[in-house]
Amino acid sequence: MAKLVSGRLPRLNVGIASYSENQTTLSVVGISSFSNIVLNGSVSTGTTTGTSGQYLKSVGIGVTWASFPTLRTGNVFTAGVAQTSFAVSYNVGFVDVYINGVRLTDSEFTGTSGTSIVLNESCFGGETVDILAYNTTSTGSGGGGISTESQTLNNVLGLGNTSSNGMSVGVITATSFVGNLTGTATYATNAGIATFATTAGIATYATNAGIATYATNAGIATFATTAGIATYATNAGIATYATNAGIATNAQGLTGTPNISVGIVTVTDSRIQSVAEKTTLVNGNTVSLVYNTGGGNIAICTNPSGDITLNVTGIPTDSTFDNYSLAFSVIVSNTGTARSCTAINLNGLSRTIKWFGGSLAAAITGVTTSNGYDSYSFTGINTVGSASTTANYIVLGSVNGSYR
Repeated sequence: MAKLVSGRLPRLNVGIASYSENQTTLSVVGISSFSNIVLNGSVSTGTTTGTSGQYLKSVGIGVTWASFPTLRTGNVFTAGVAQTSFAVSYNVGFVDVYINGVRLTDSEFTGTSGTSIVLNESCFGGETVDILAYNTTSTGSGGGGISTESQTLNNVLGLGNTSSNGMSVGVITATSFVGNLTGTATYATNAGIATFATTAGIATYATNAGIATYATNAGIATFATTAGIATYATNAGIATYATNAGIATNAQGLTGTPNISVGIVTVTDSRIQSVAEKTTLVNGNTVSLVYNTGGGNIAICTNPSGDITLNVTGIPTDSTFDNYSLAFSVIVSNTGTARSCTAINLNGLSRTIKWFGGSLAAAITGVTTSNGYDSYSFTGINTVGSASTTANYIVLGSVNGSYR
């Protein structure tokens, strides 16, 4: 190190107050200038050298050690039912709010107090609410810090949060989507529940519908324009279509031997190539038929020991059955003694039988047999029109016999 030569100093206002060749300390007062200073030890201010990562900060009358501010502070909440307000400290204008991973726009919440965030819409309950508060002090140059501008999905992906390392997105709202969508995708204009897909297992589309679906090549697919529940498909296993219908279906191309079950079918012209009617076997003197269960209207009575009673239940009594007639038959298998069906009850109400020829005796004379089959046919006609009670039916009876 260069030495100072002793002797008289020409001026008294120099910056160096004292120096000794044998000392390691240089005391300086006033204003001094140095060039190319090399520090082999530590720098201290006051009595401290600070901590790792700190910097010297001017306080107006000197300098002090200070820590760089935290760039971003995260606050995570689990929303309660109908919750809108969340207590959190932040710099106004430097805060982002996320619900289930989806960033809210500035117009979707109020953040002007610096102590709380208030959402415009109430939470359902259970949502994850992330509030990110940013420090206003820049910690980098040339765009090295994090911008407070709106983060798009591209920005987030650029930060490394791709689907491969756990990016979670809750509800995405957009006017259109570009590219392939996987999982469950939905589309609706003004619909409660509506989805759209081109080649999907289950896919739906609706314009103004409560529940409506559309697909081109789907297992189950539906379409509706303005319908409550309506479906349409081009190449689908189950497909239905309606324009302005509550529930309506239409399908083409049924092949093979499908089993189709329906309730009430009203047609104006029926053309049937072949038909088979179910029968009920009865062993005894009482025949019971249920009209509305599909058990058939024909009974075969074997081994009767006396006169036979026919009980018919399940006959509709609402207005949809007004002006309809009933038809039933009892085939009797006689083995030694001719037996007759002499009584009939409709929904538990006994009805008098008006026999062909004026009486039972006239109807069976010369017709029935003691060994063979006799057929008793009954027709119930509603002479009033209302089906509200089976008392409005008149029962007509006829006999065909001696089948042996």
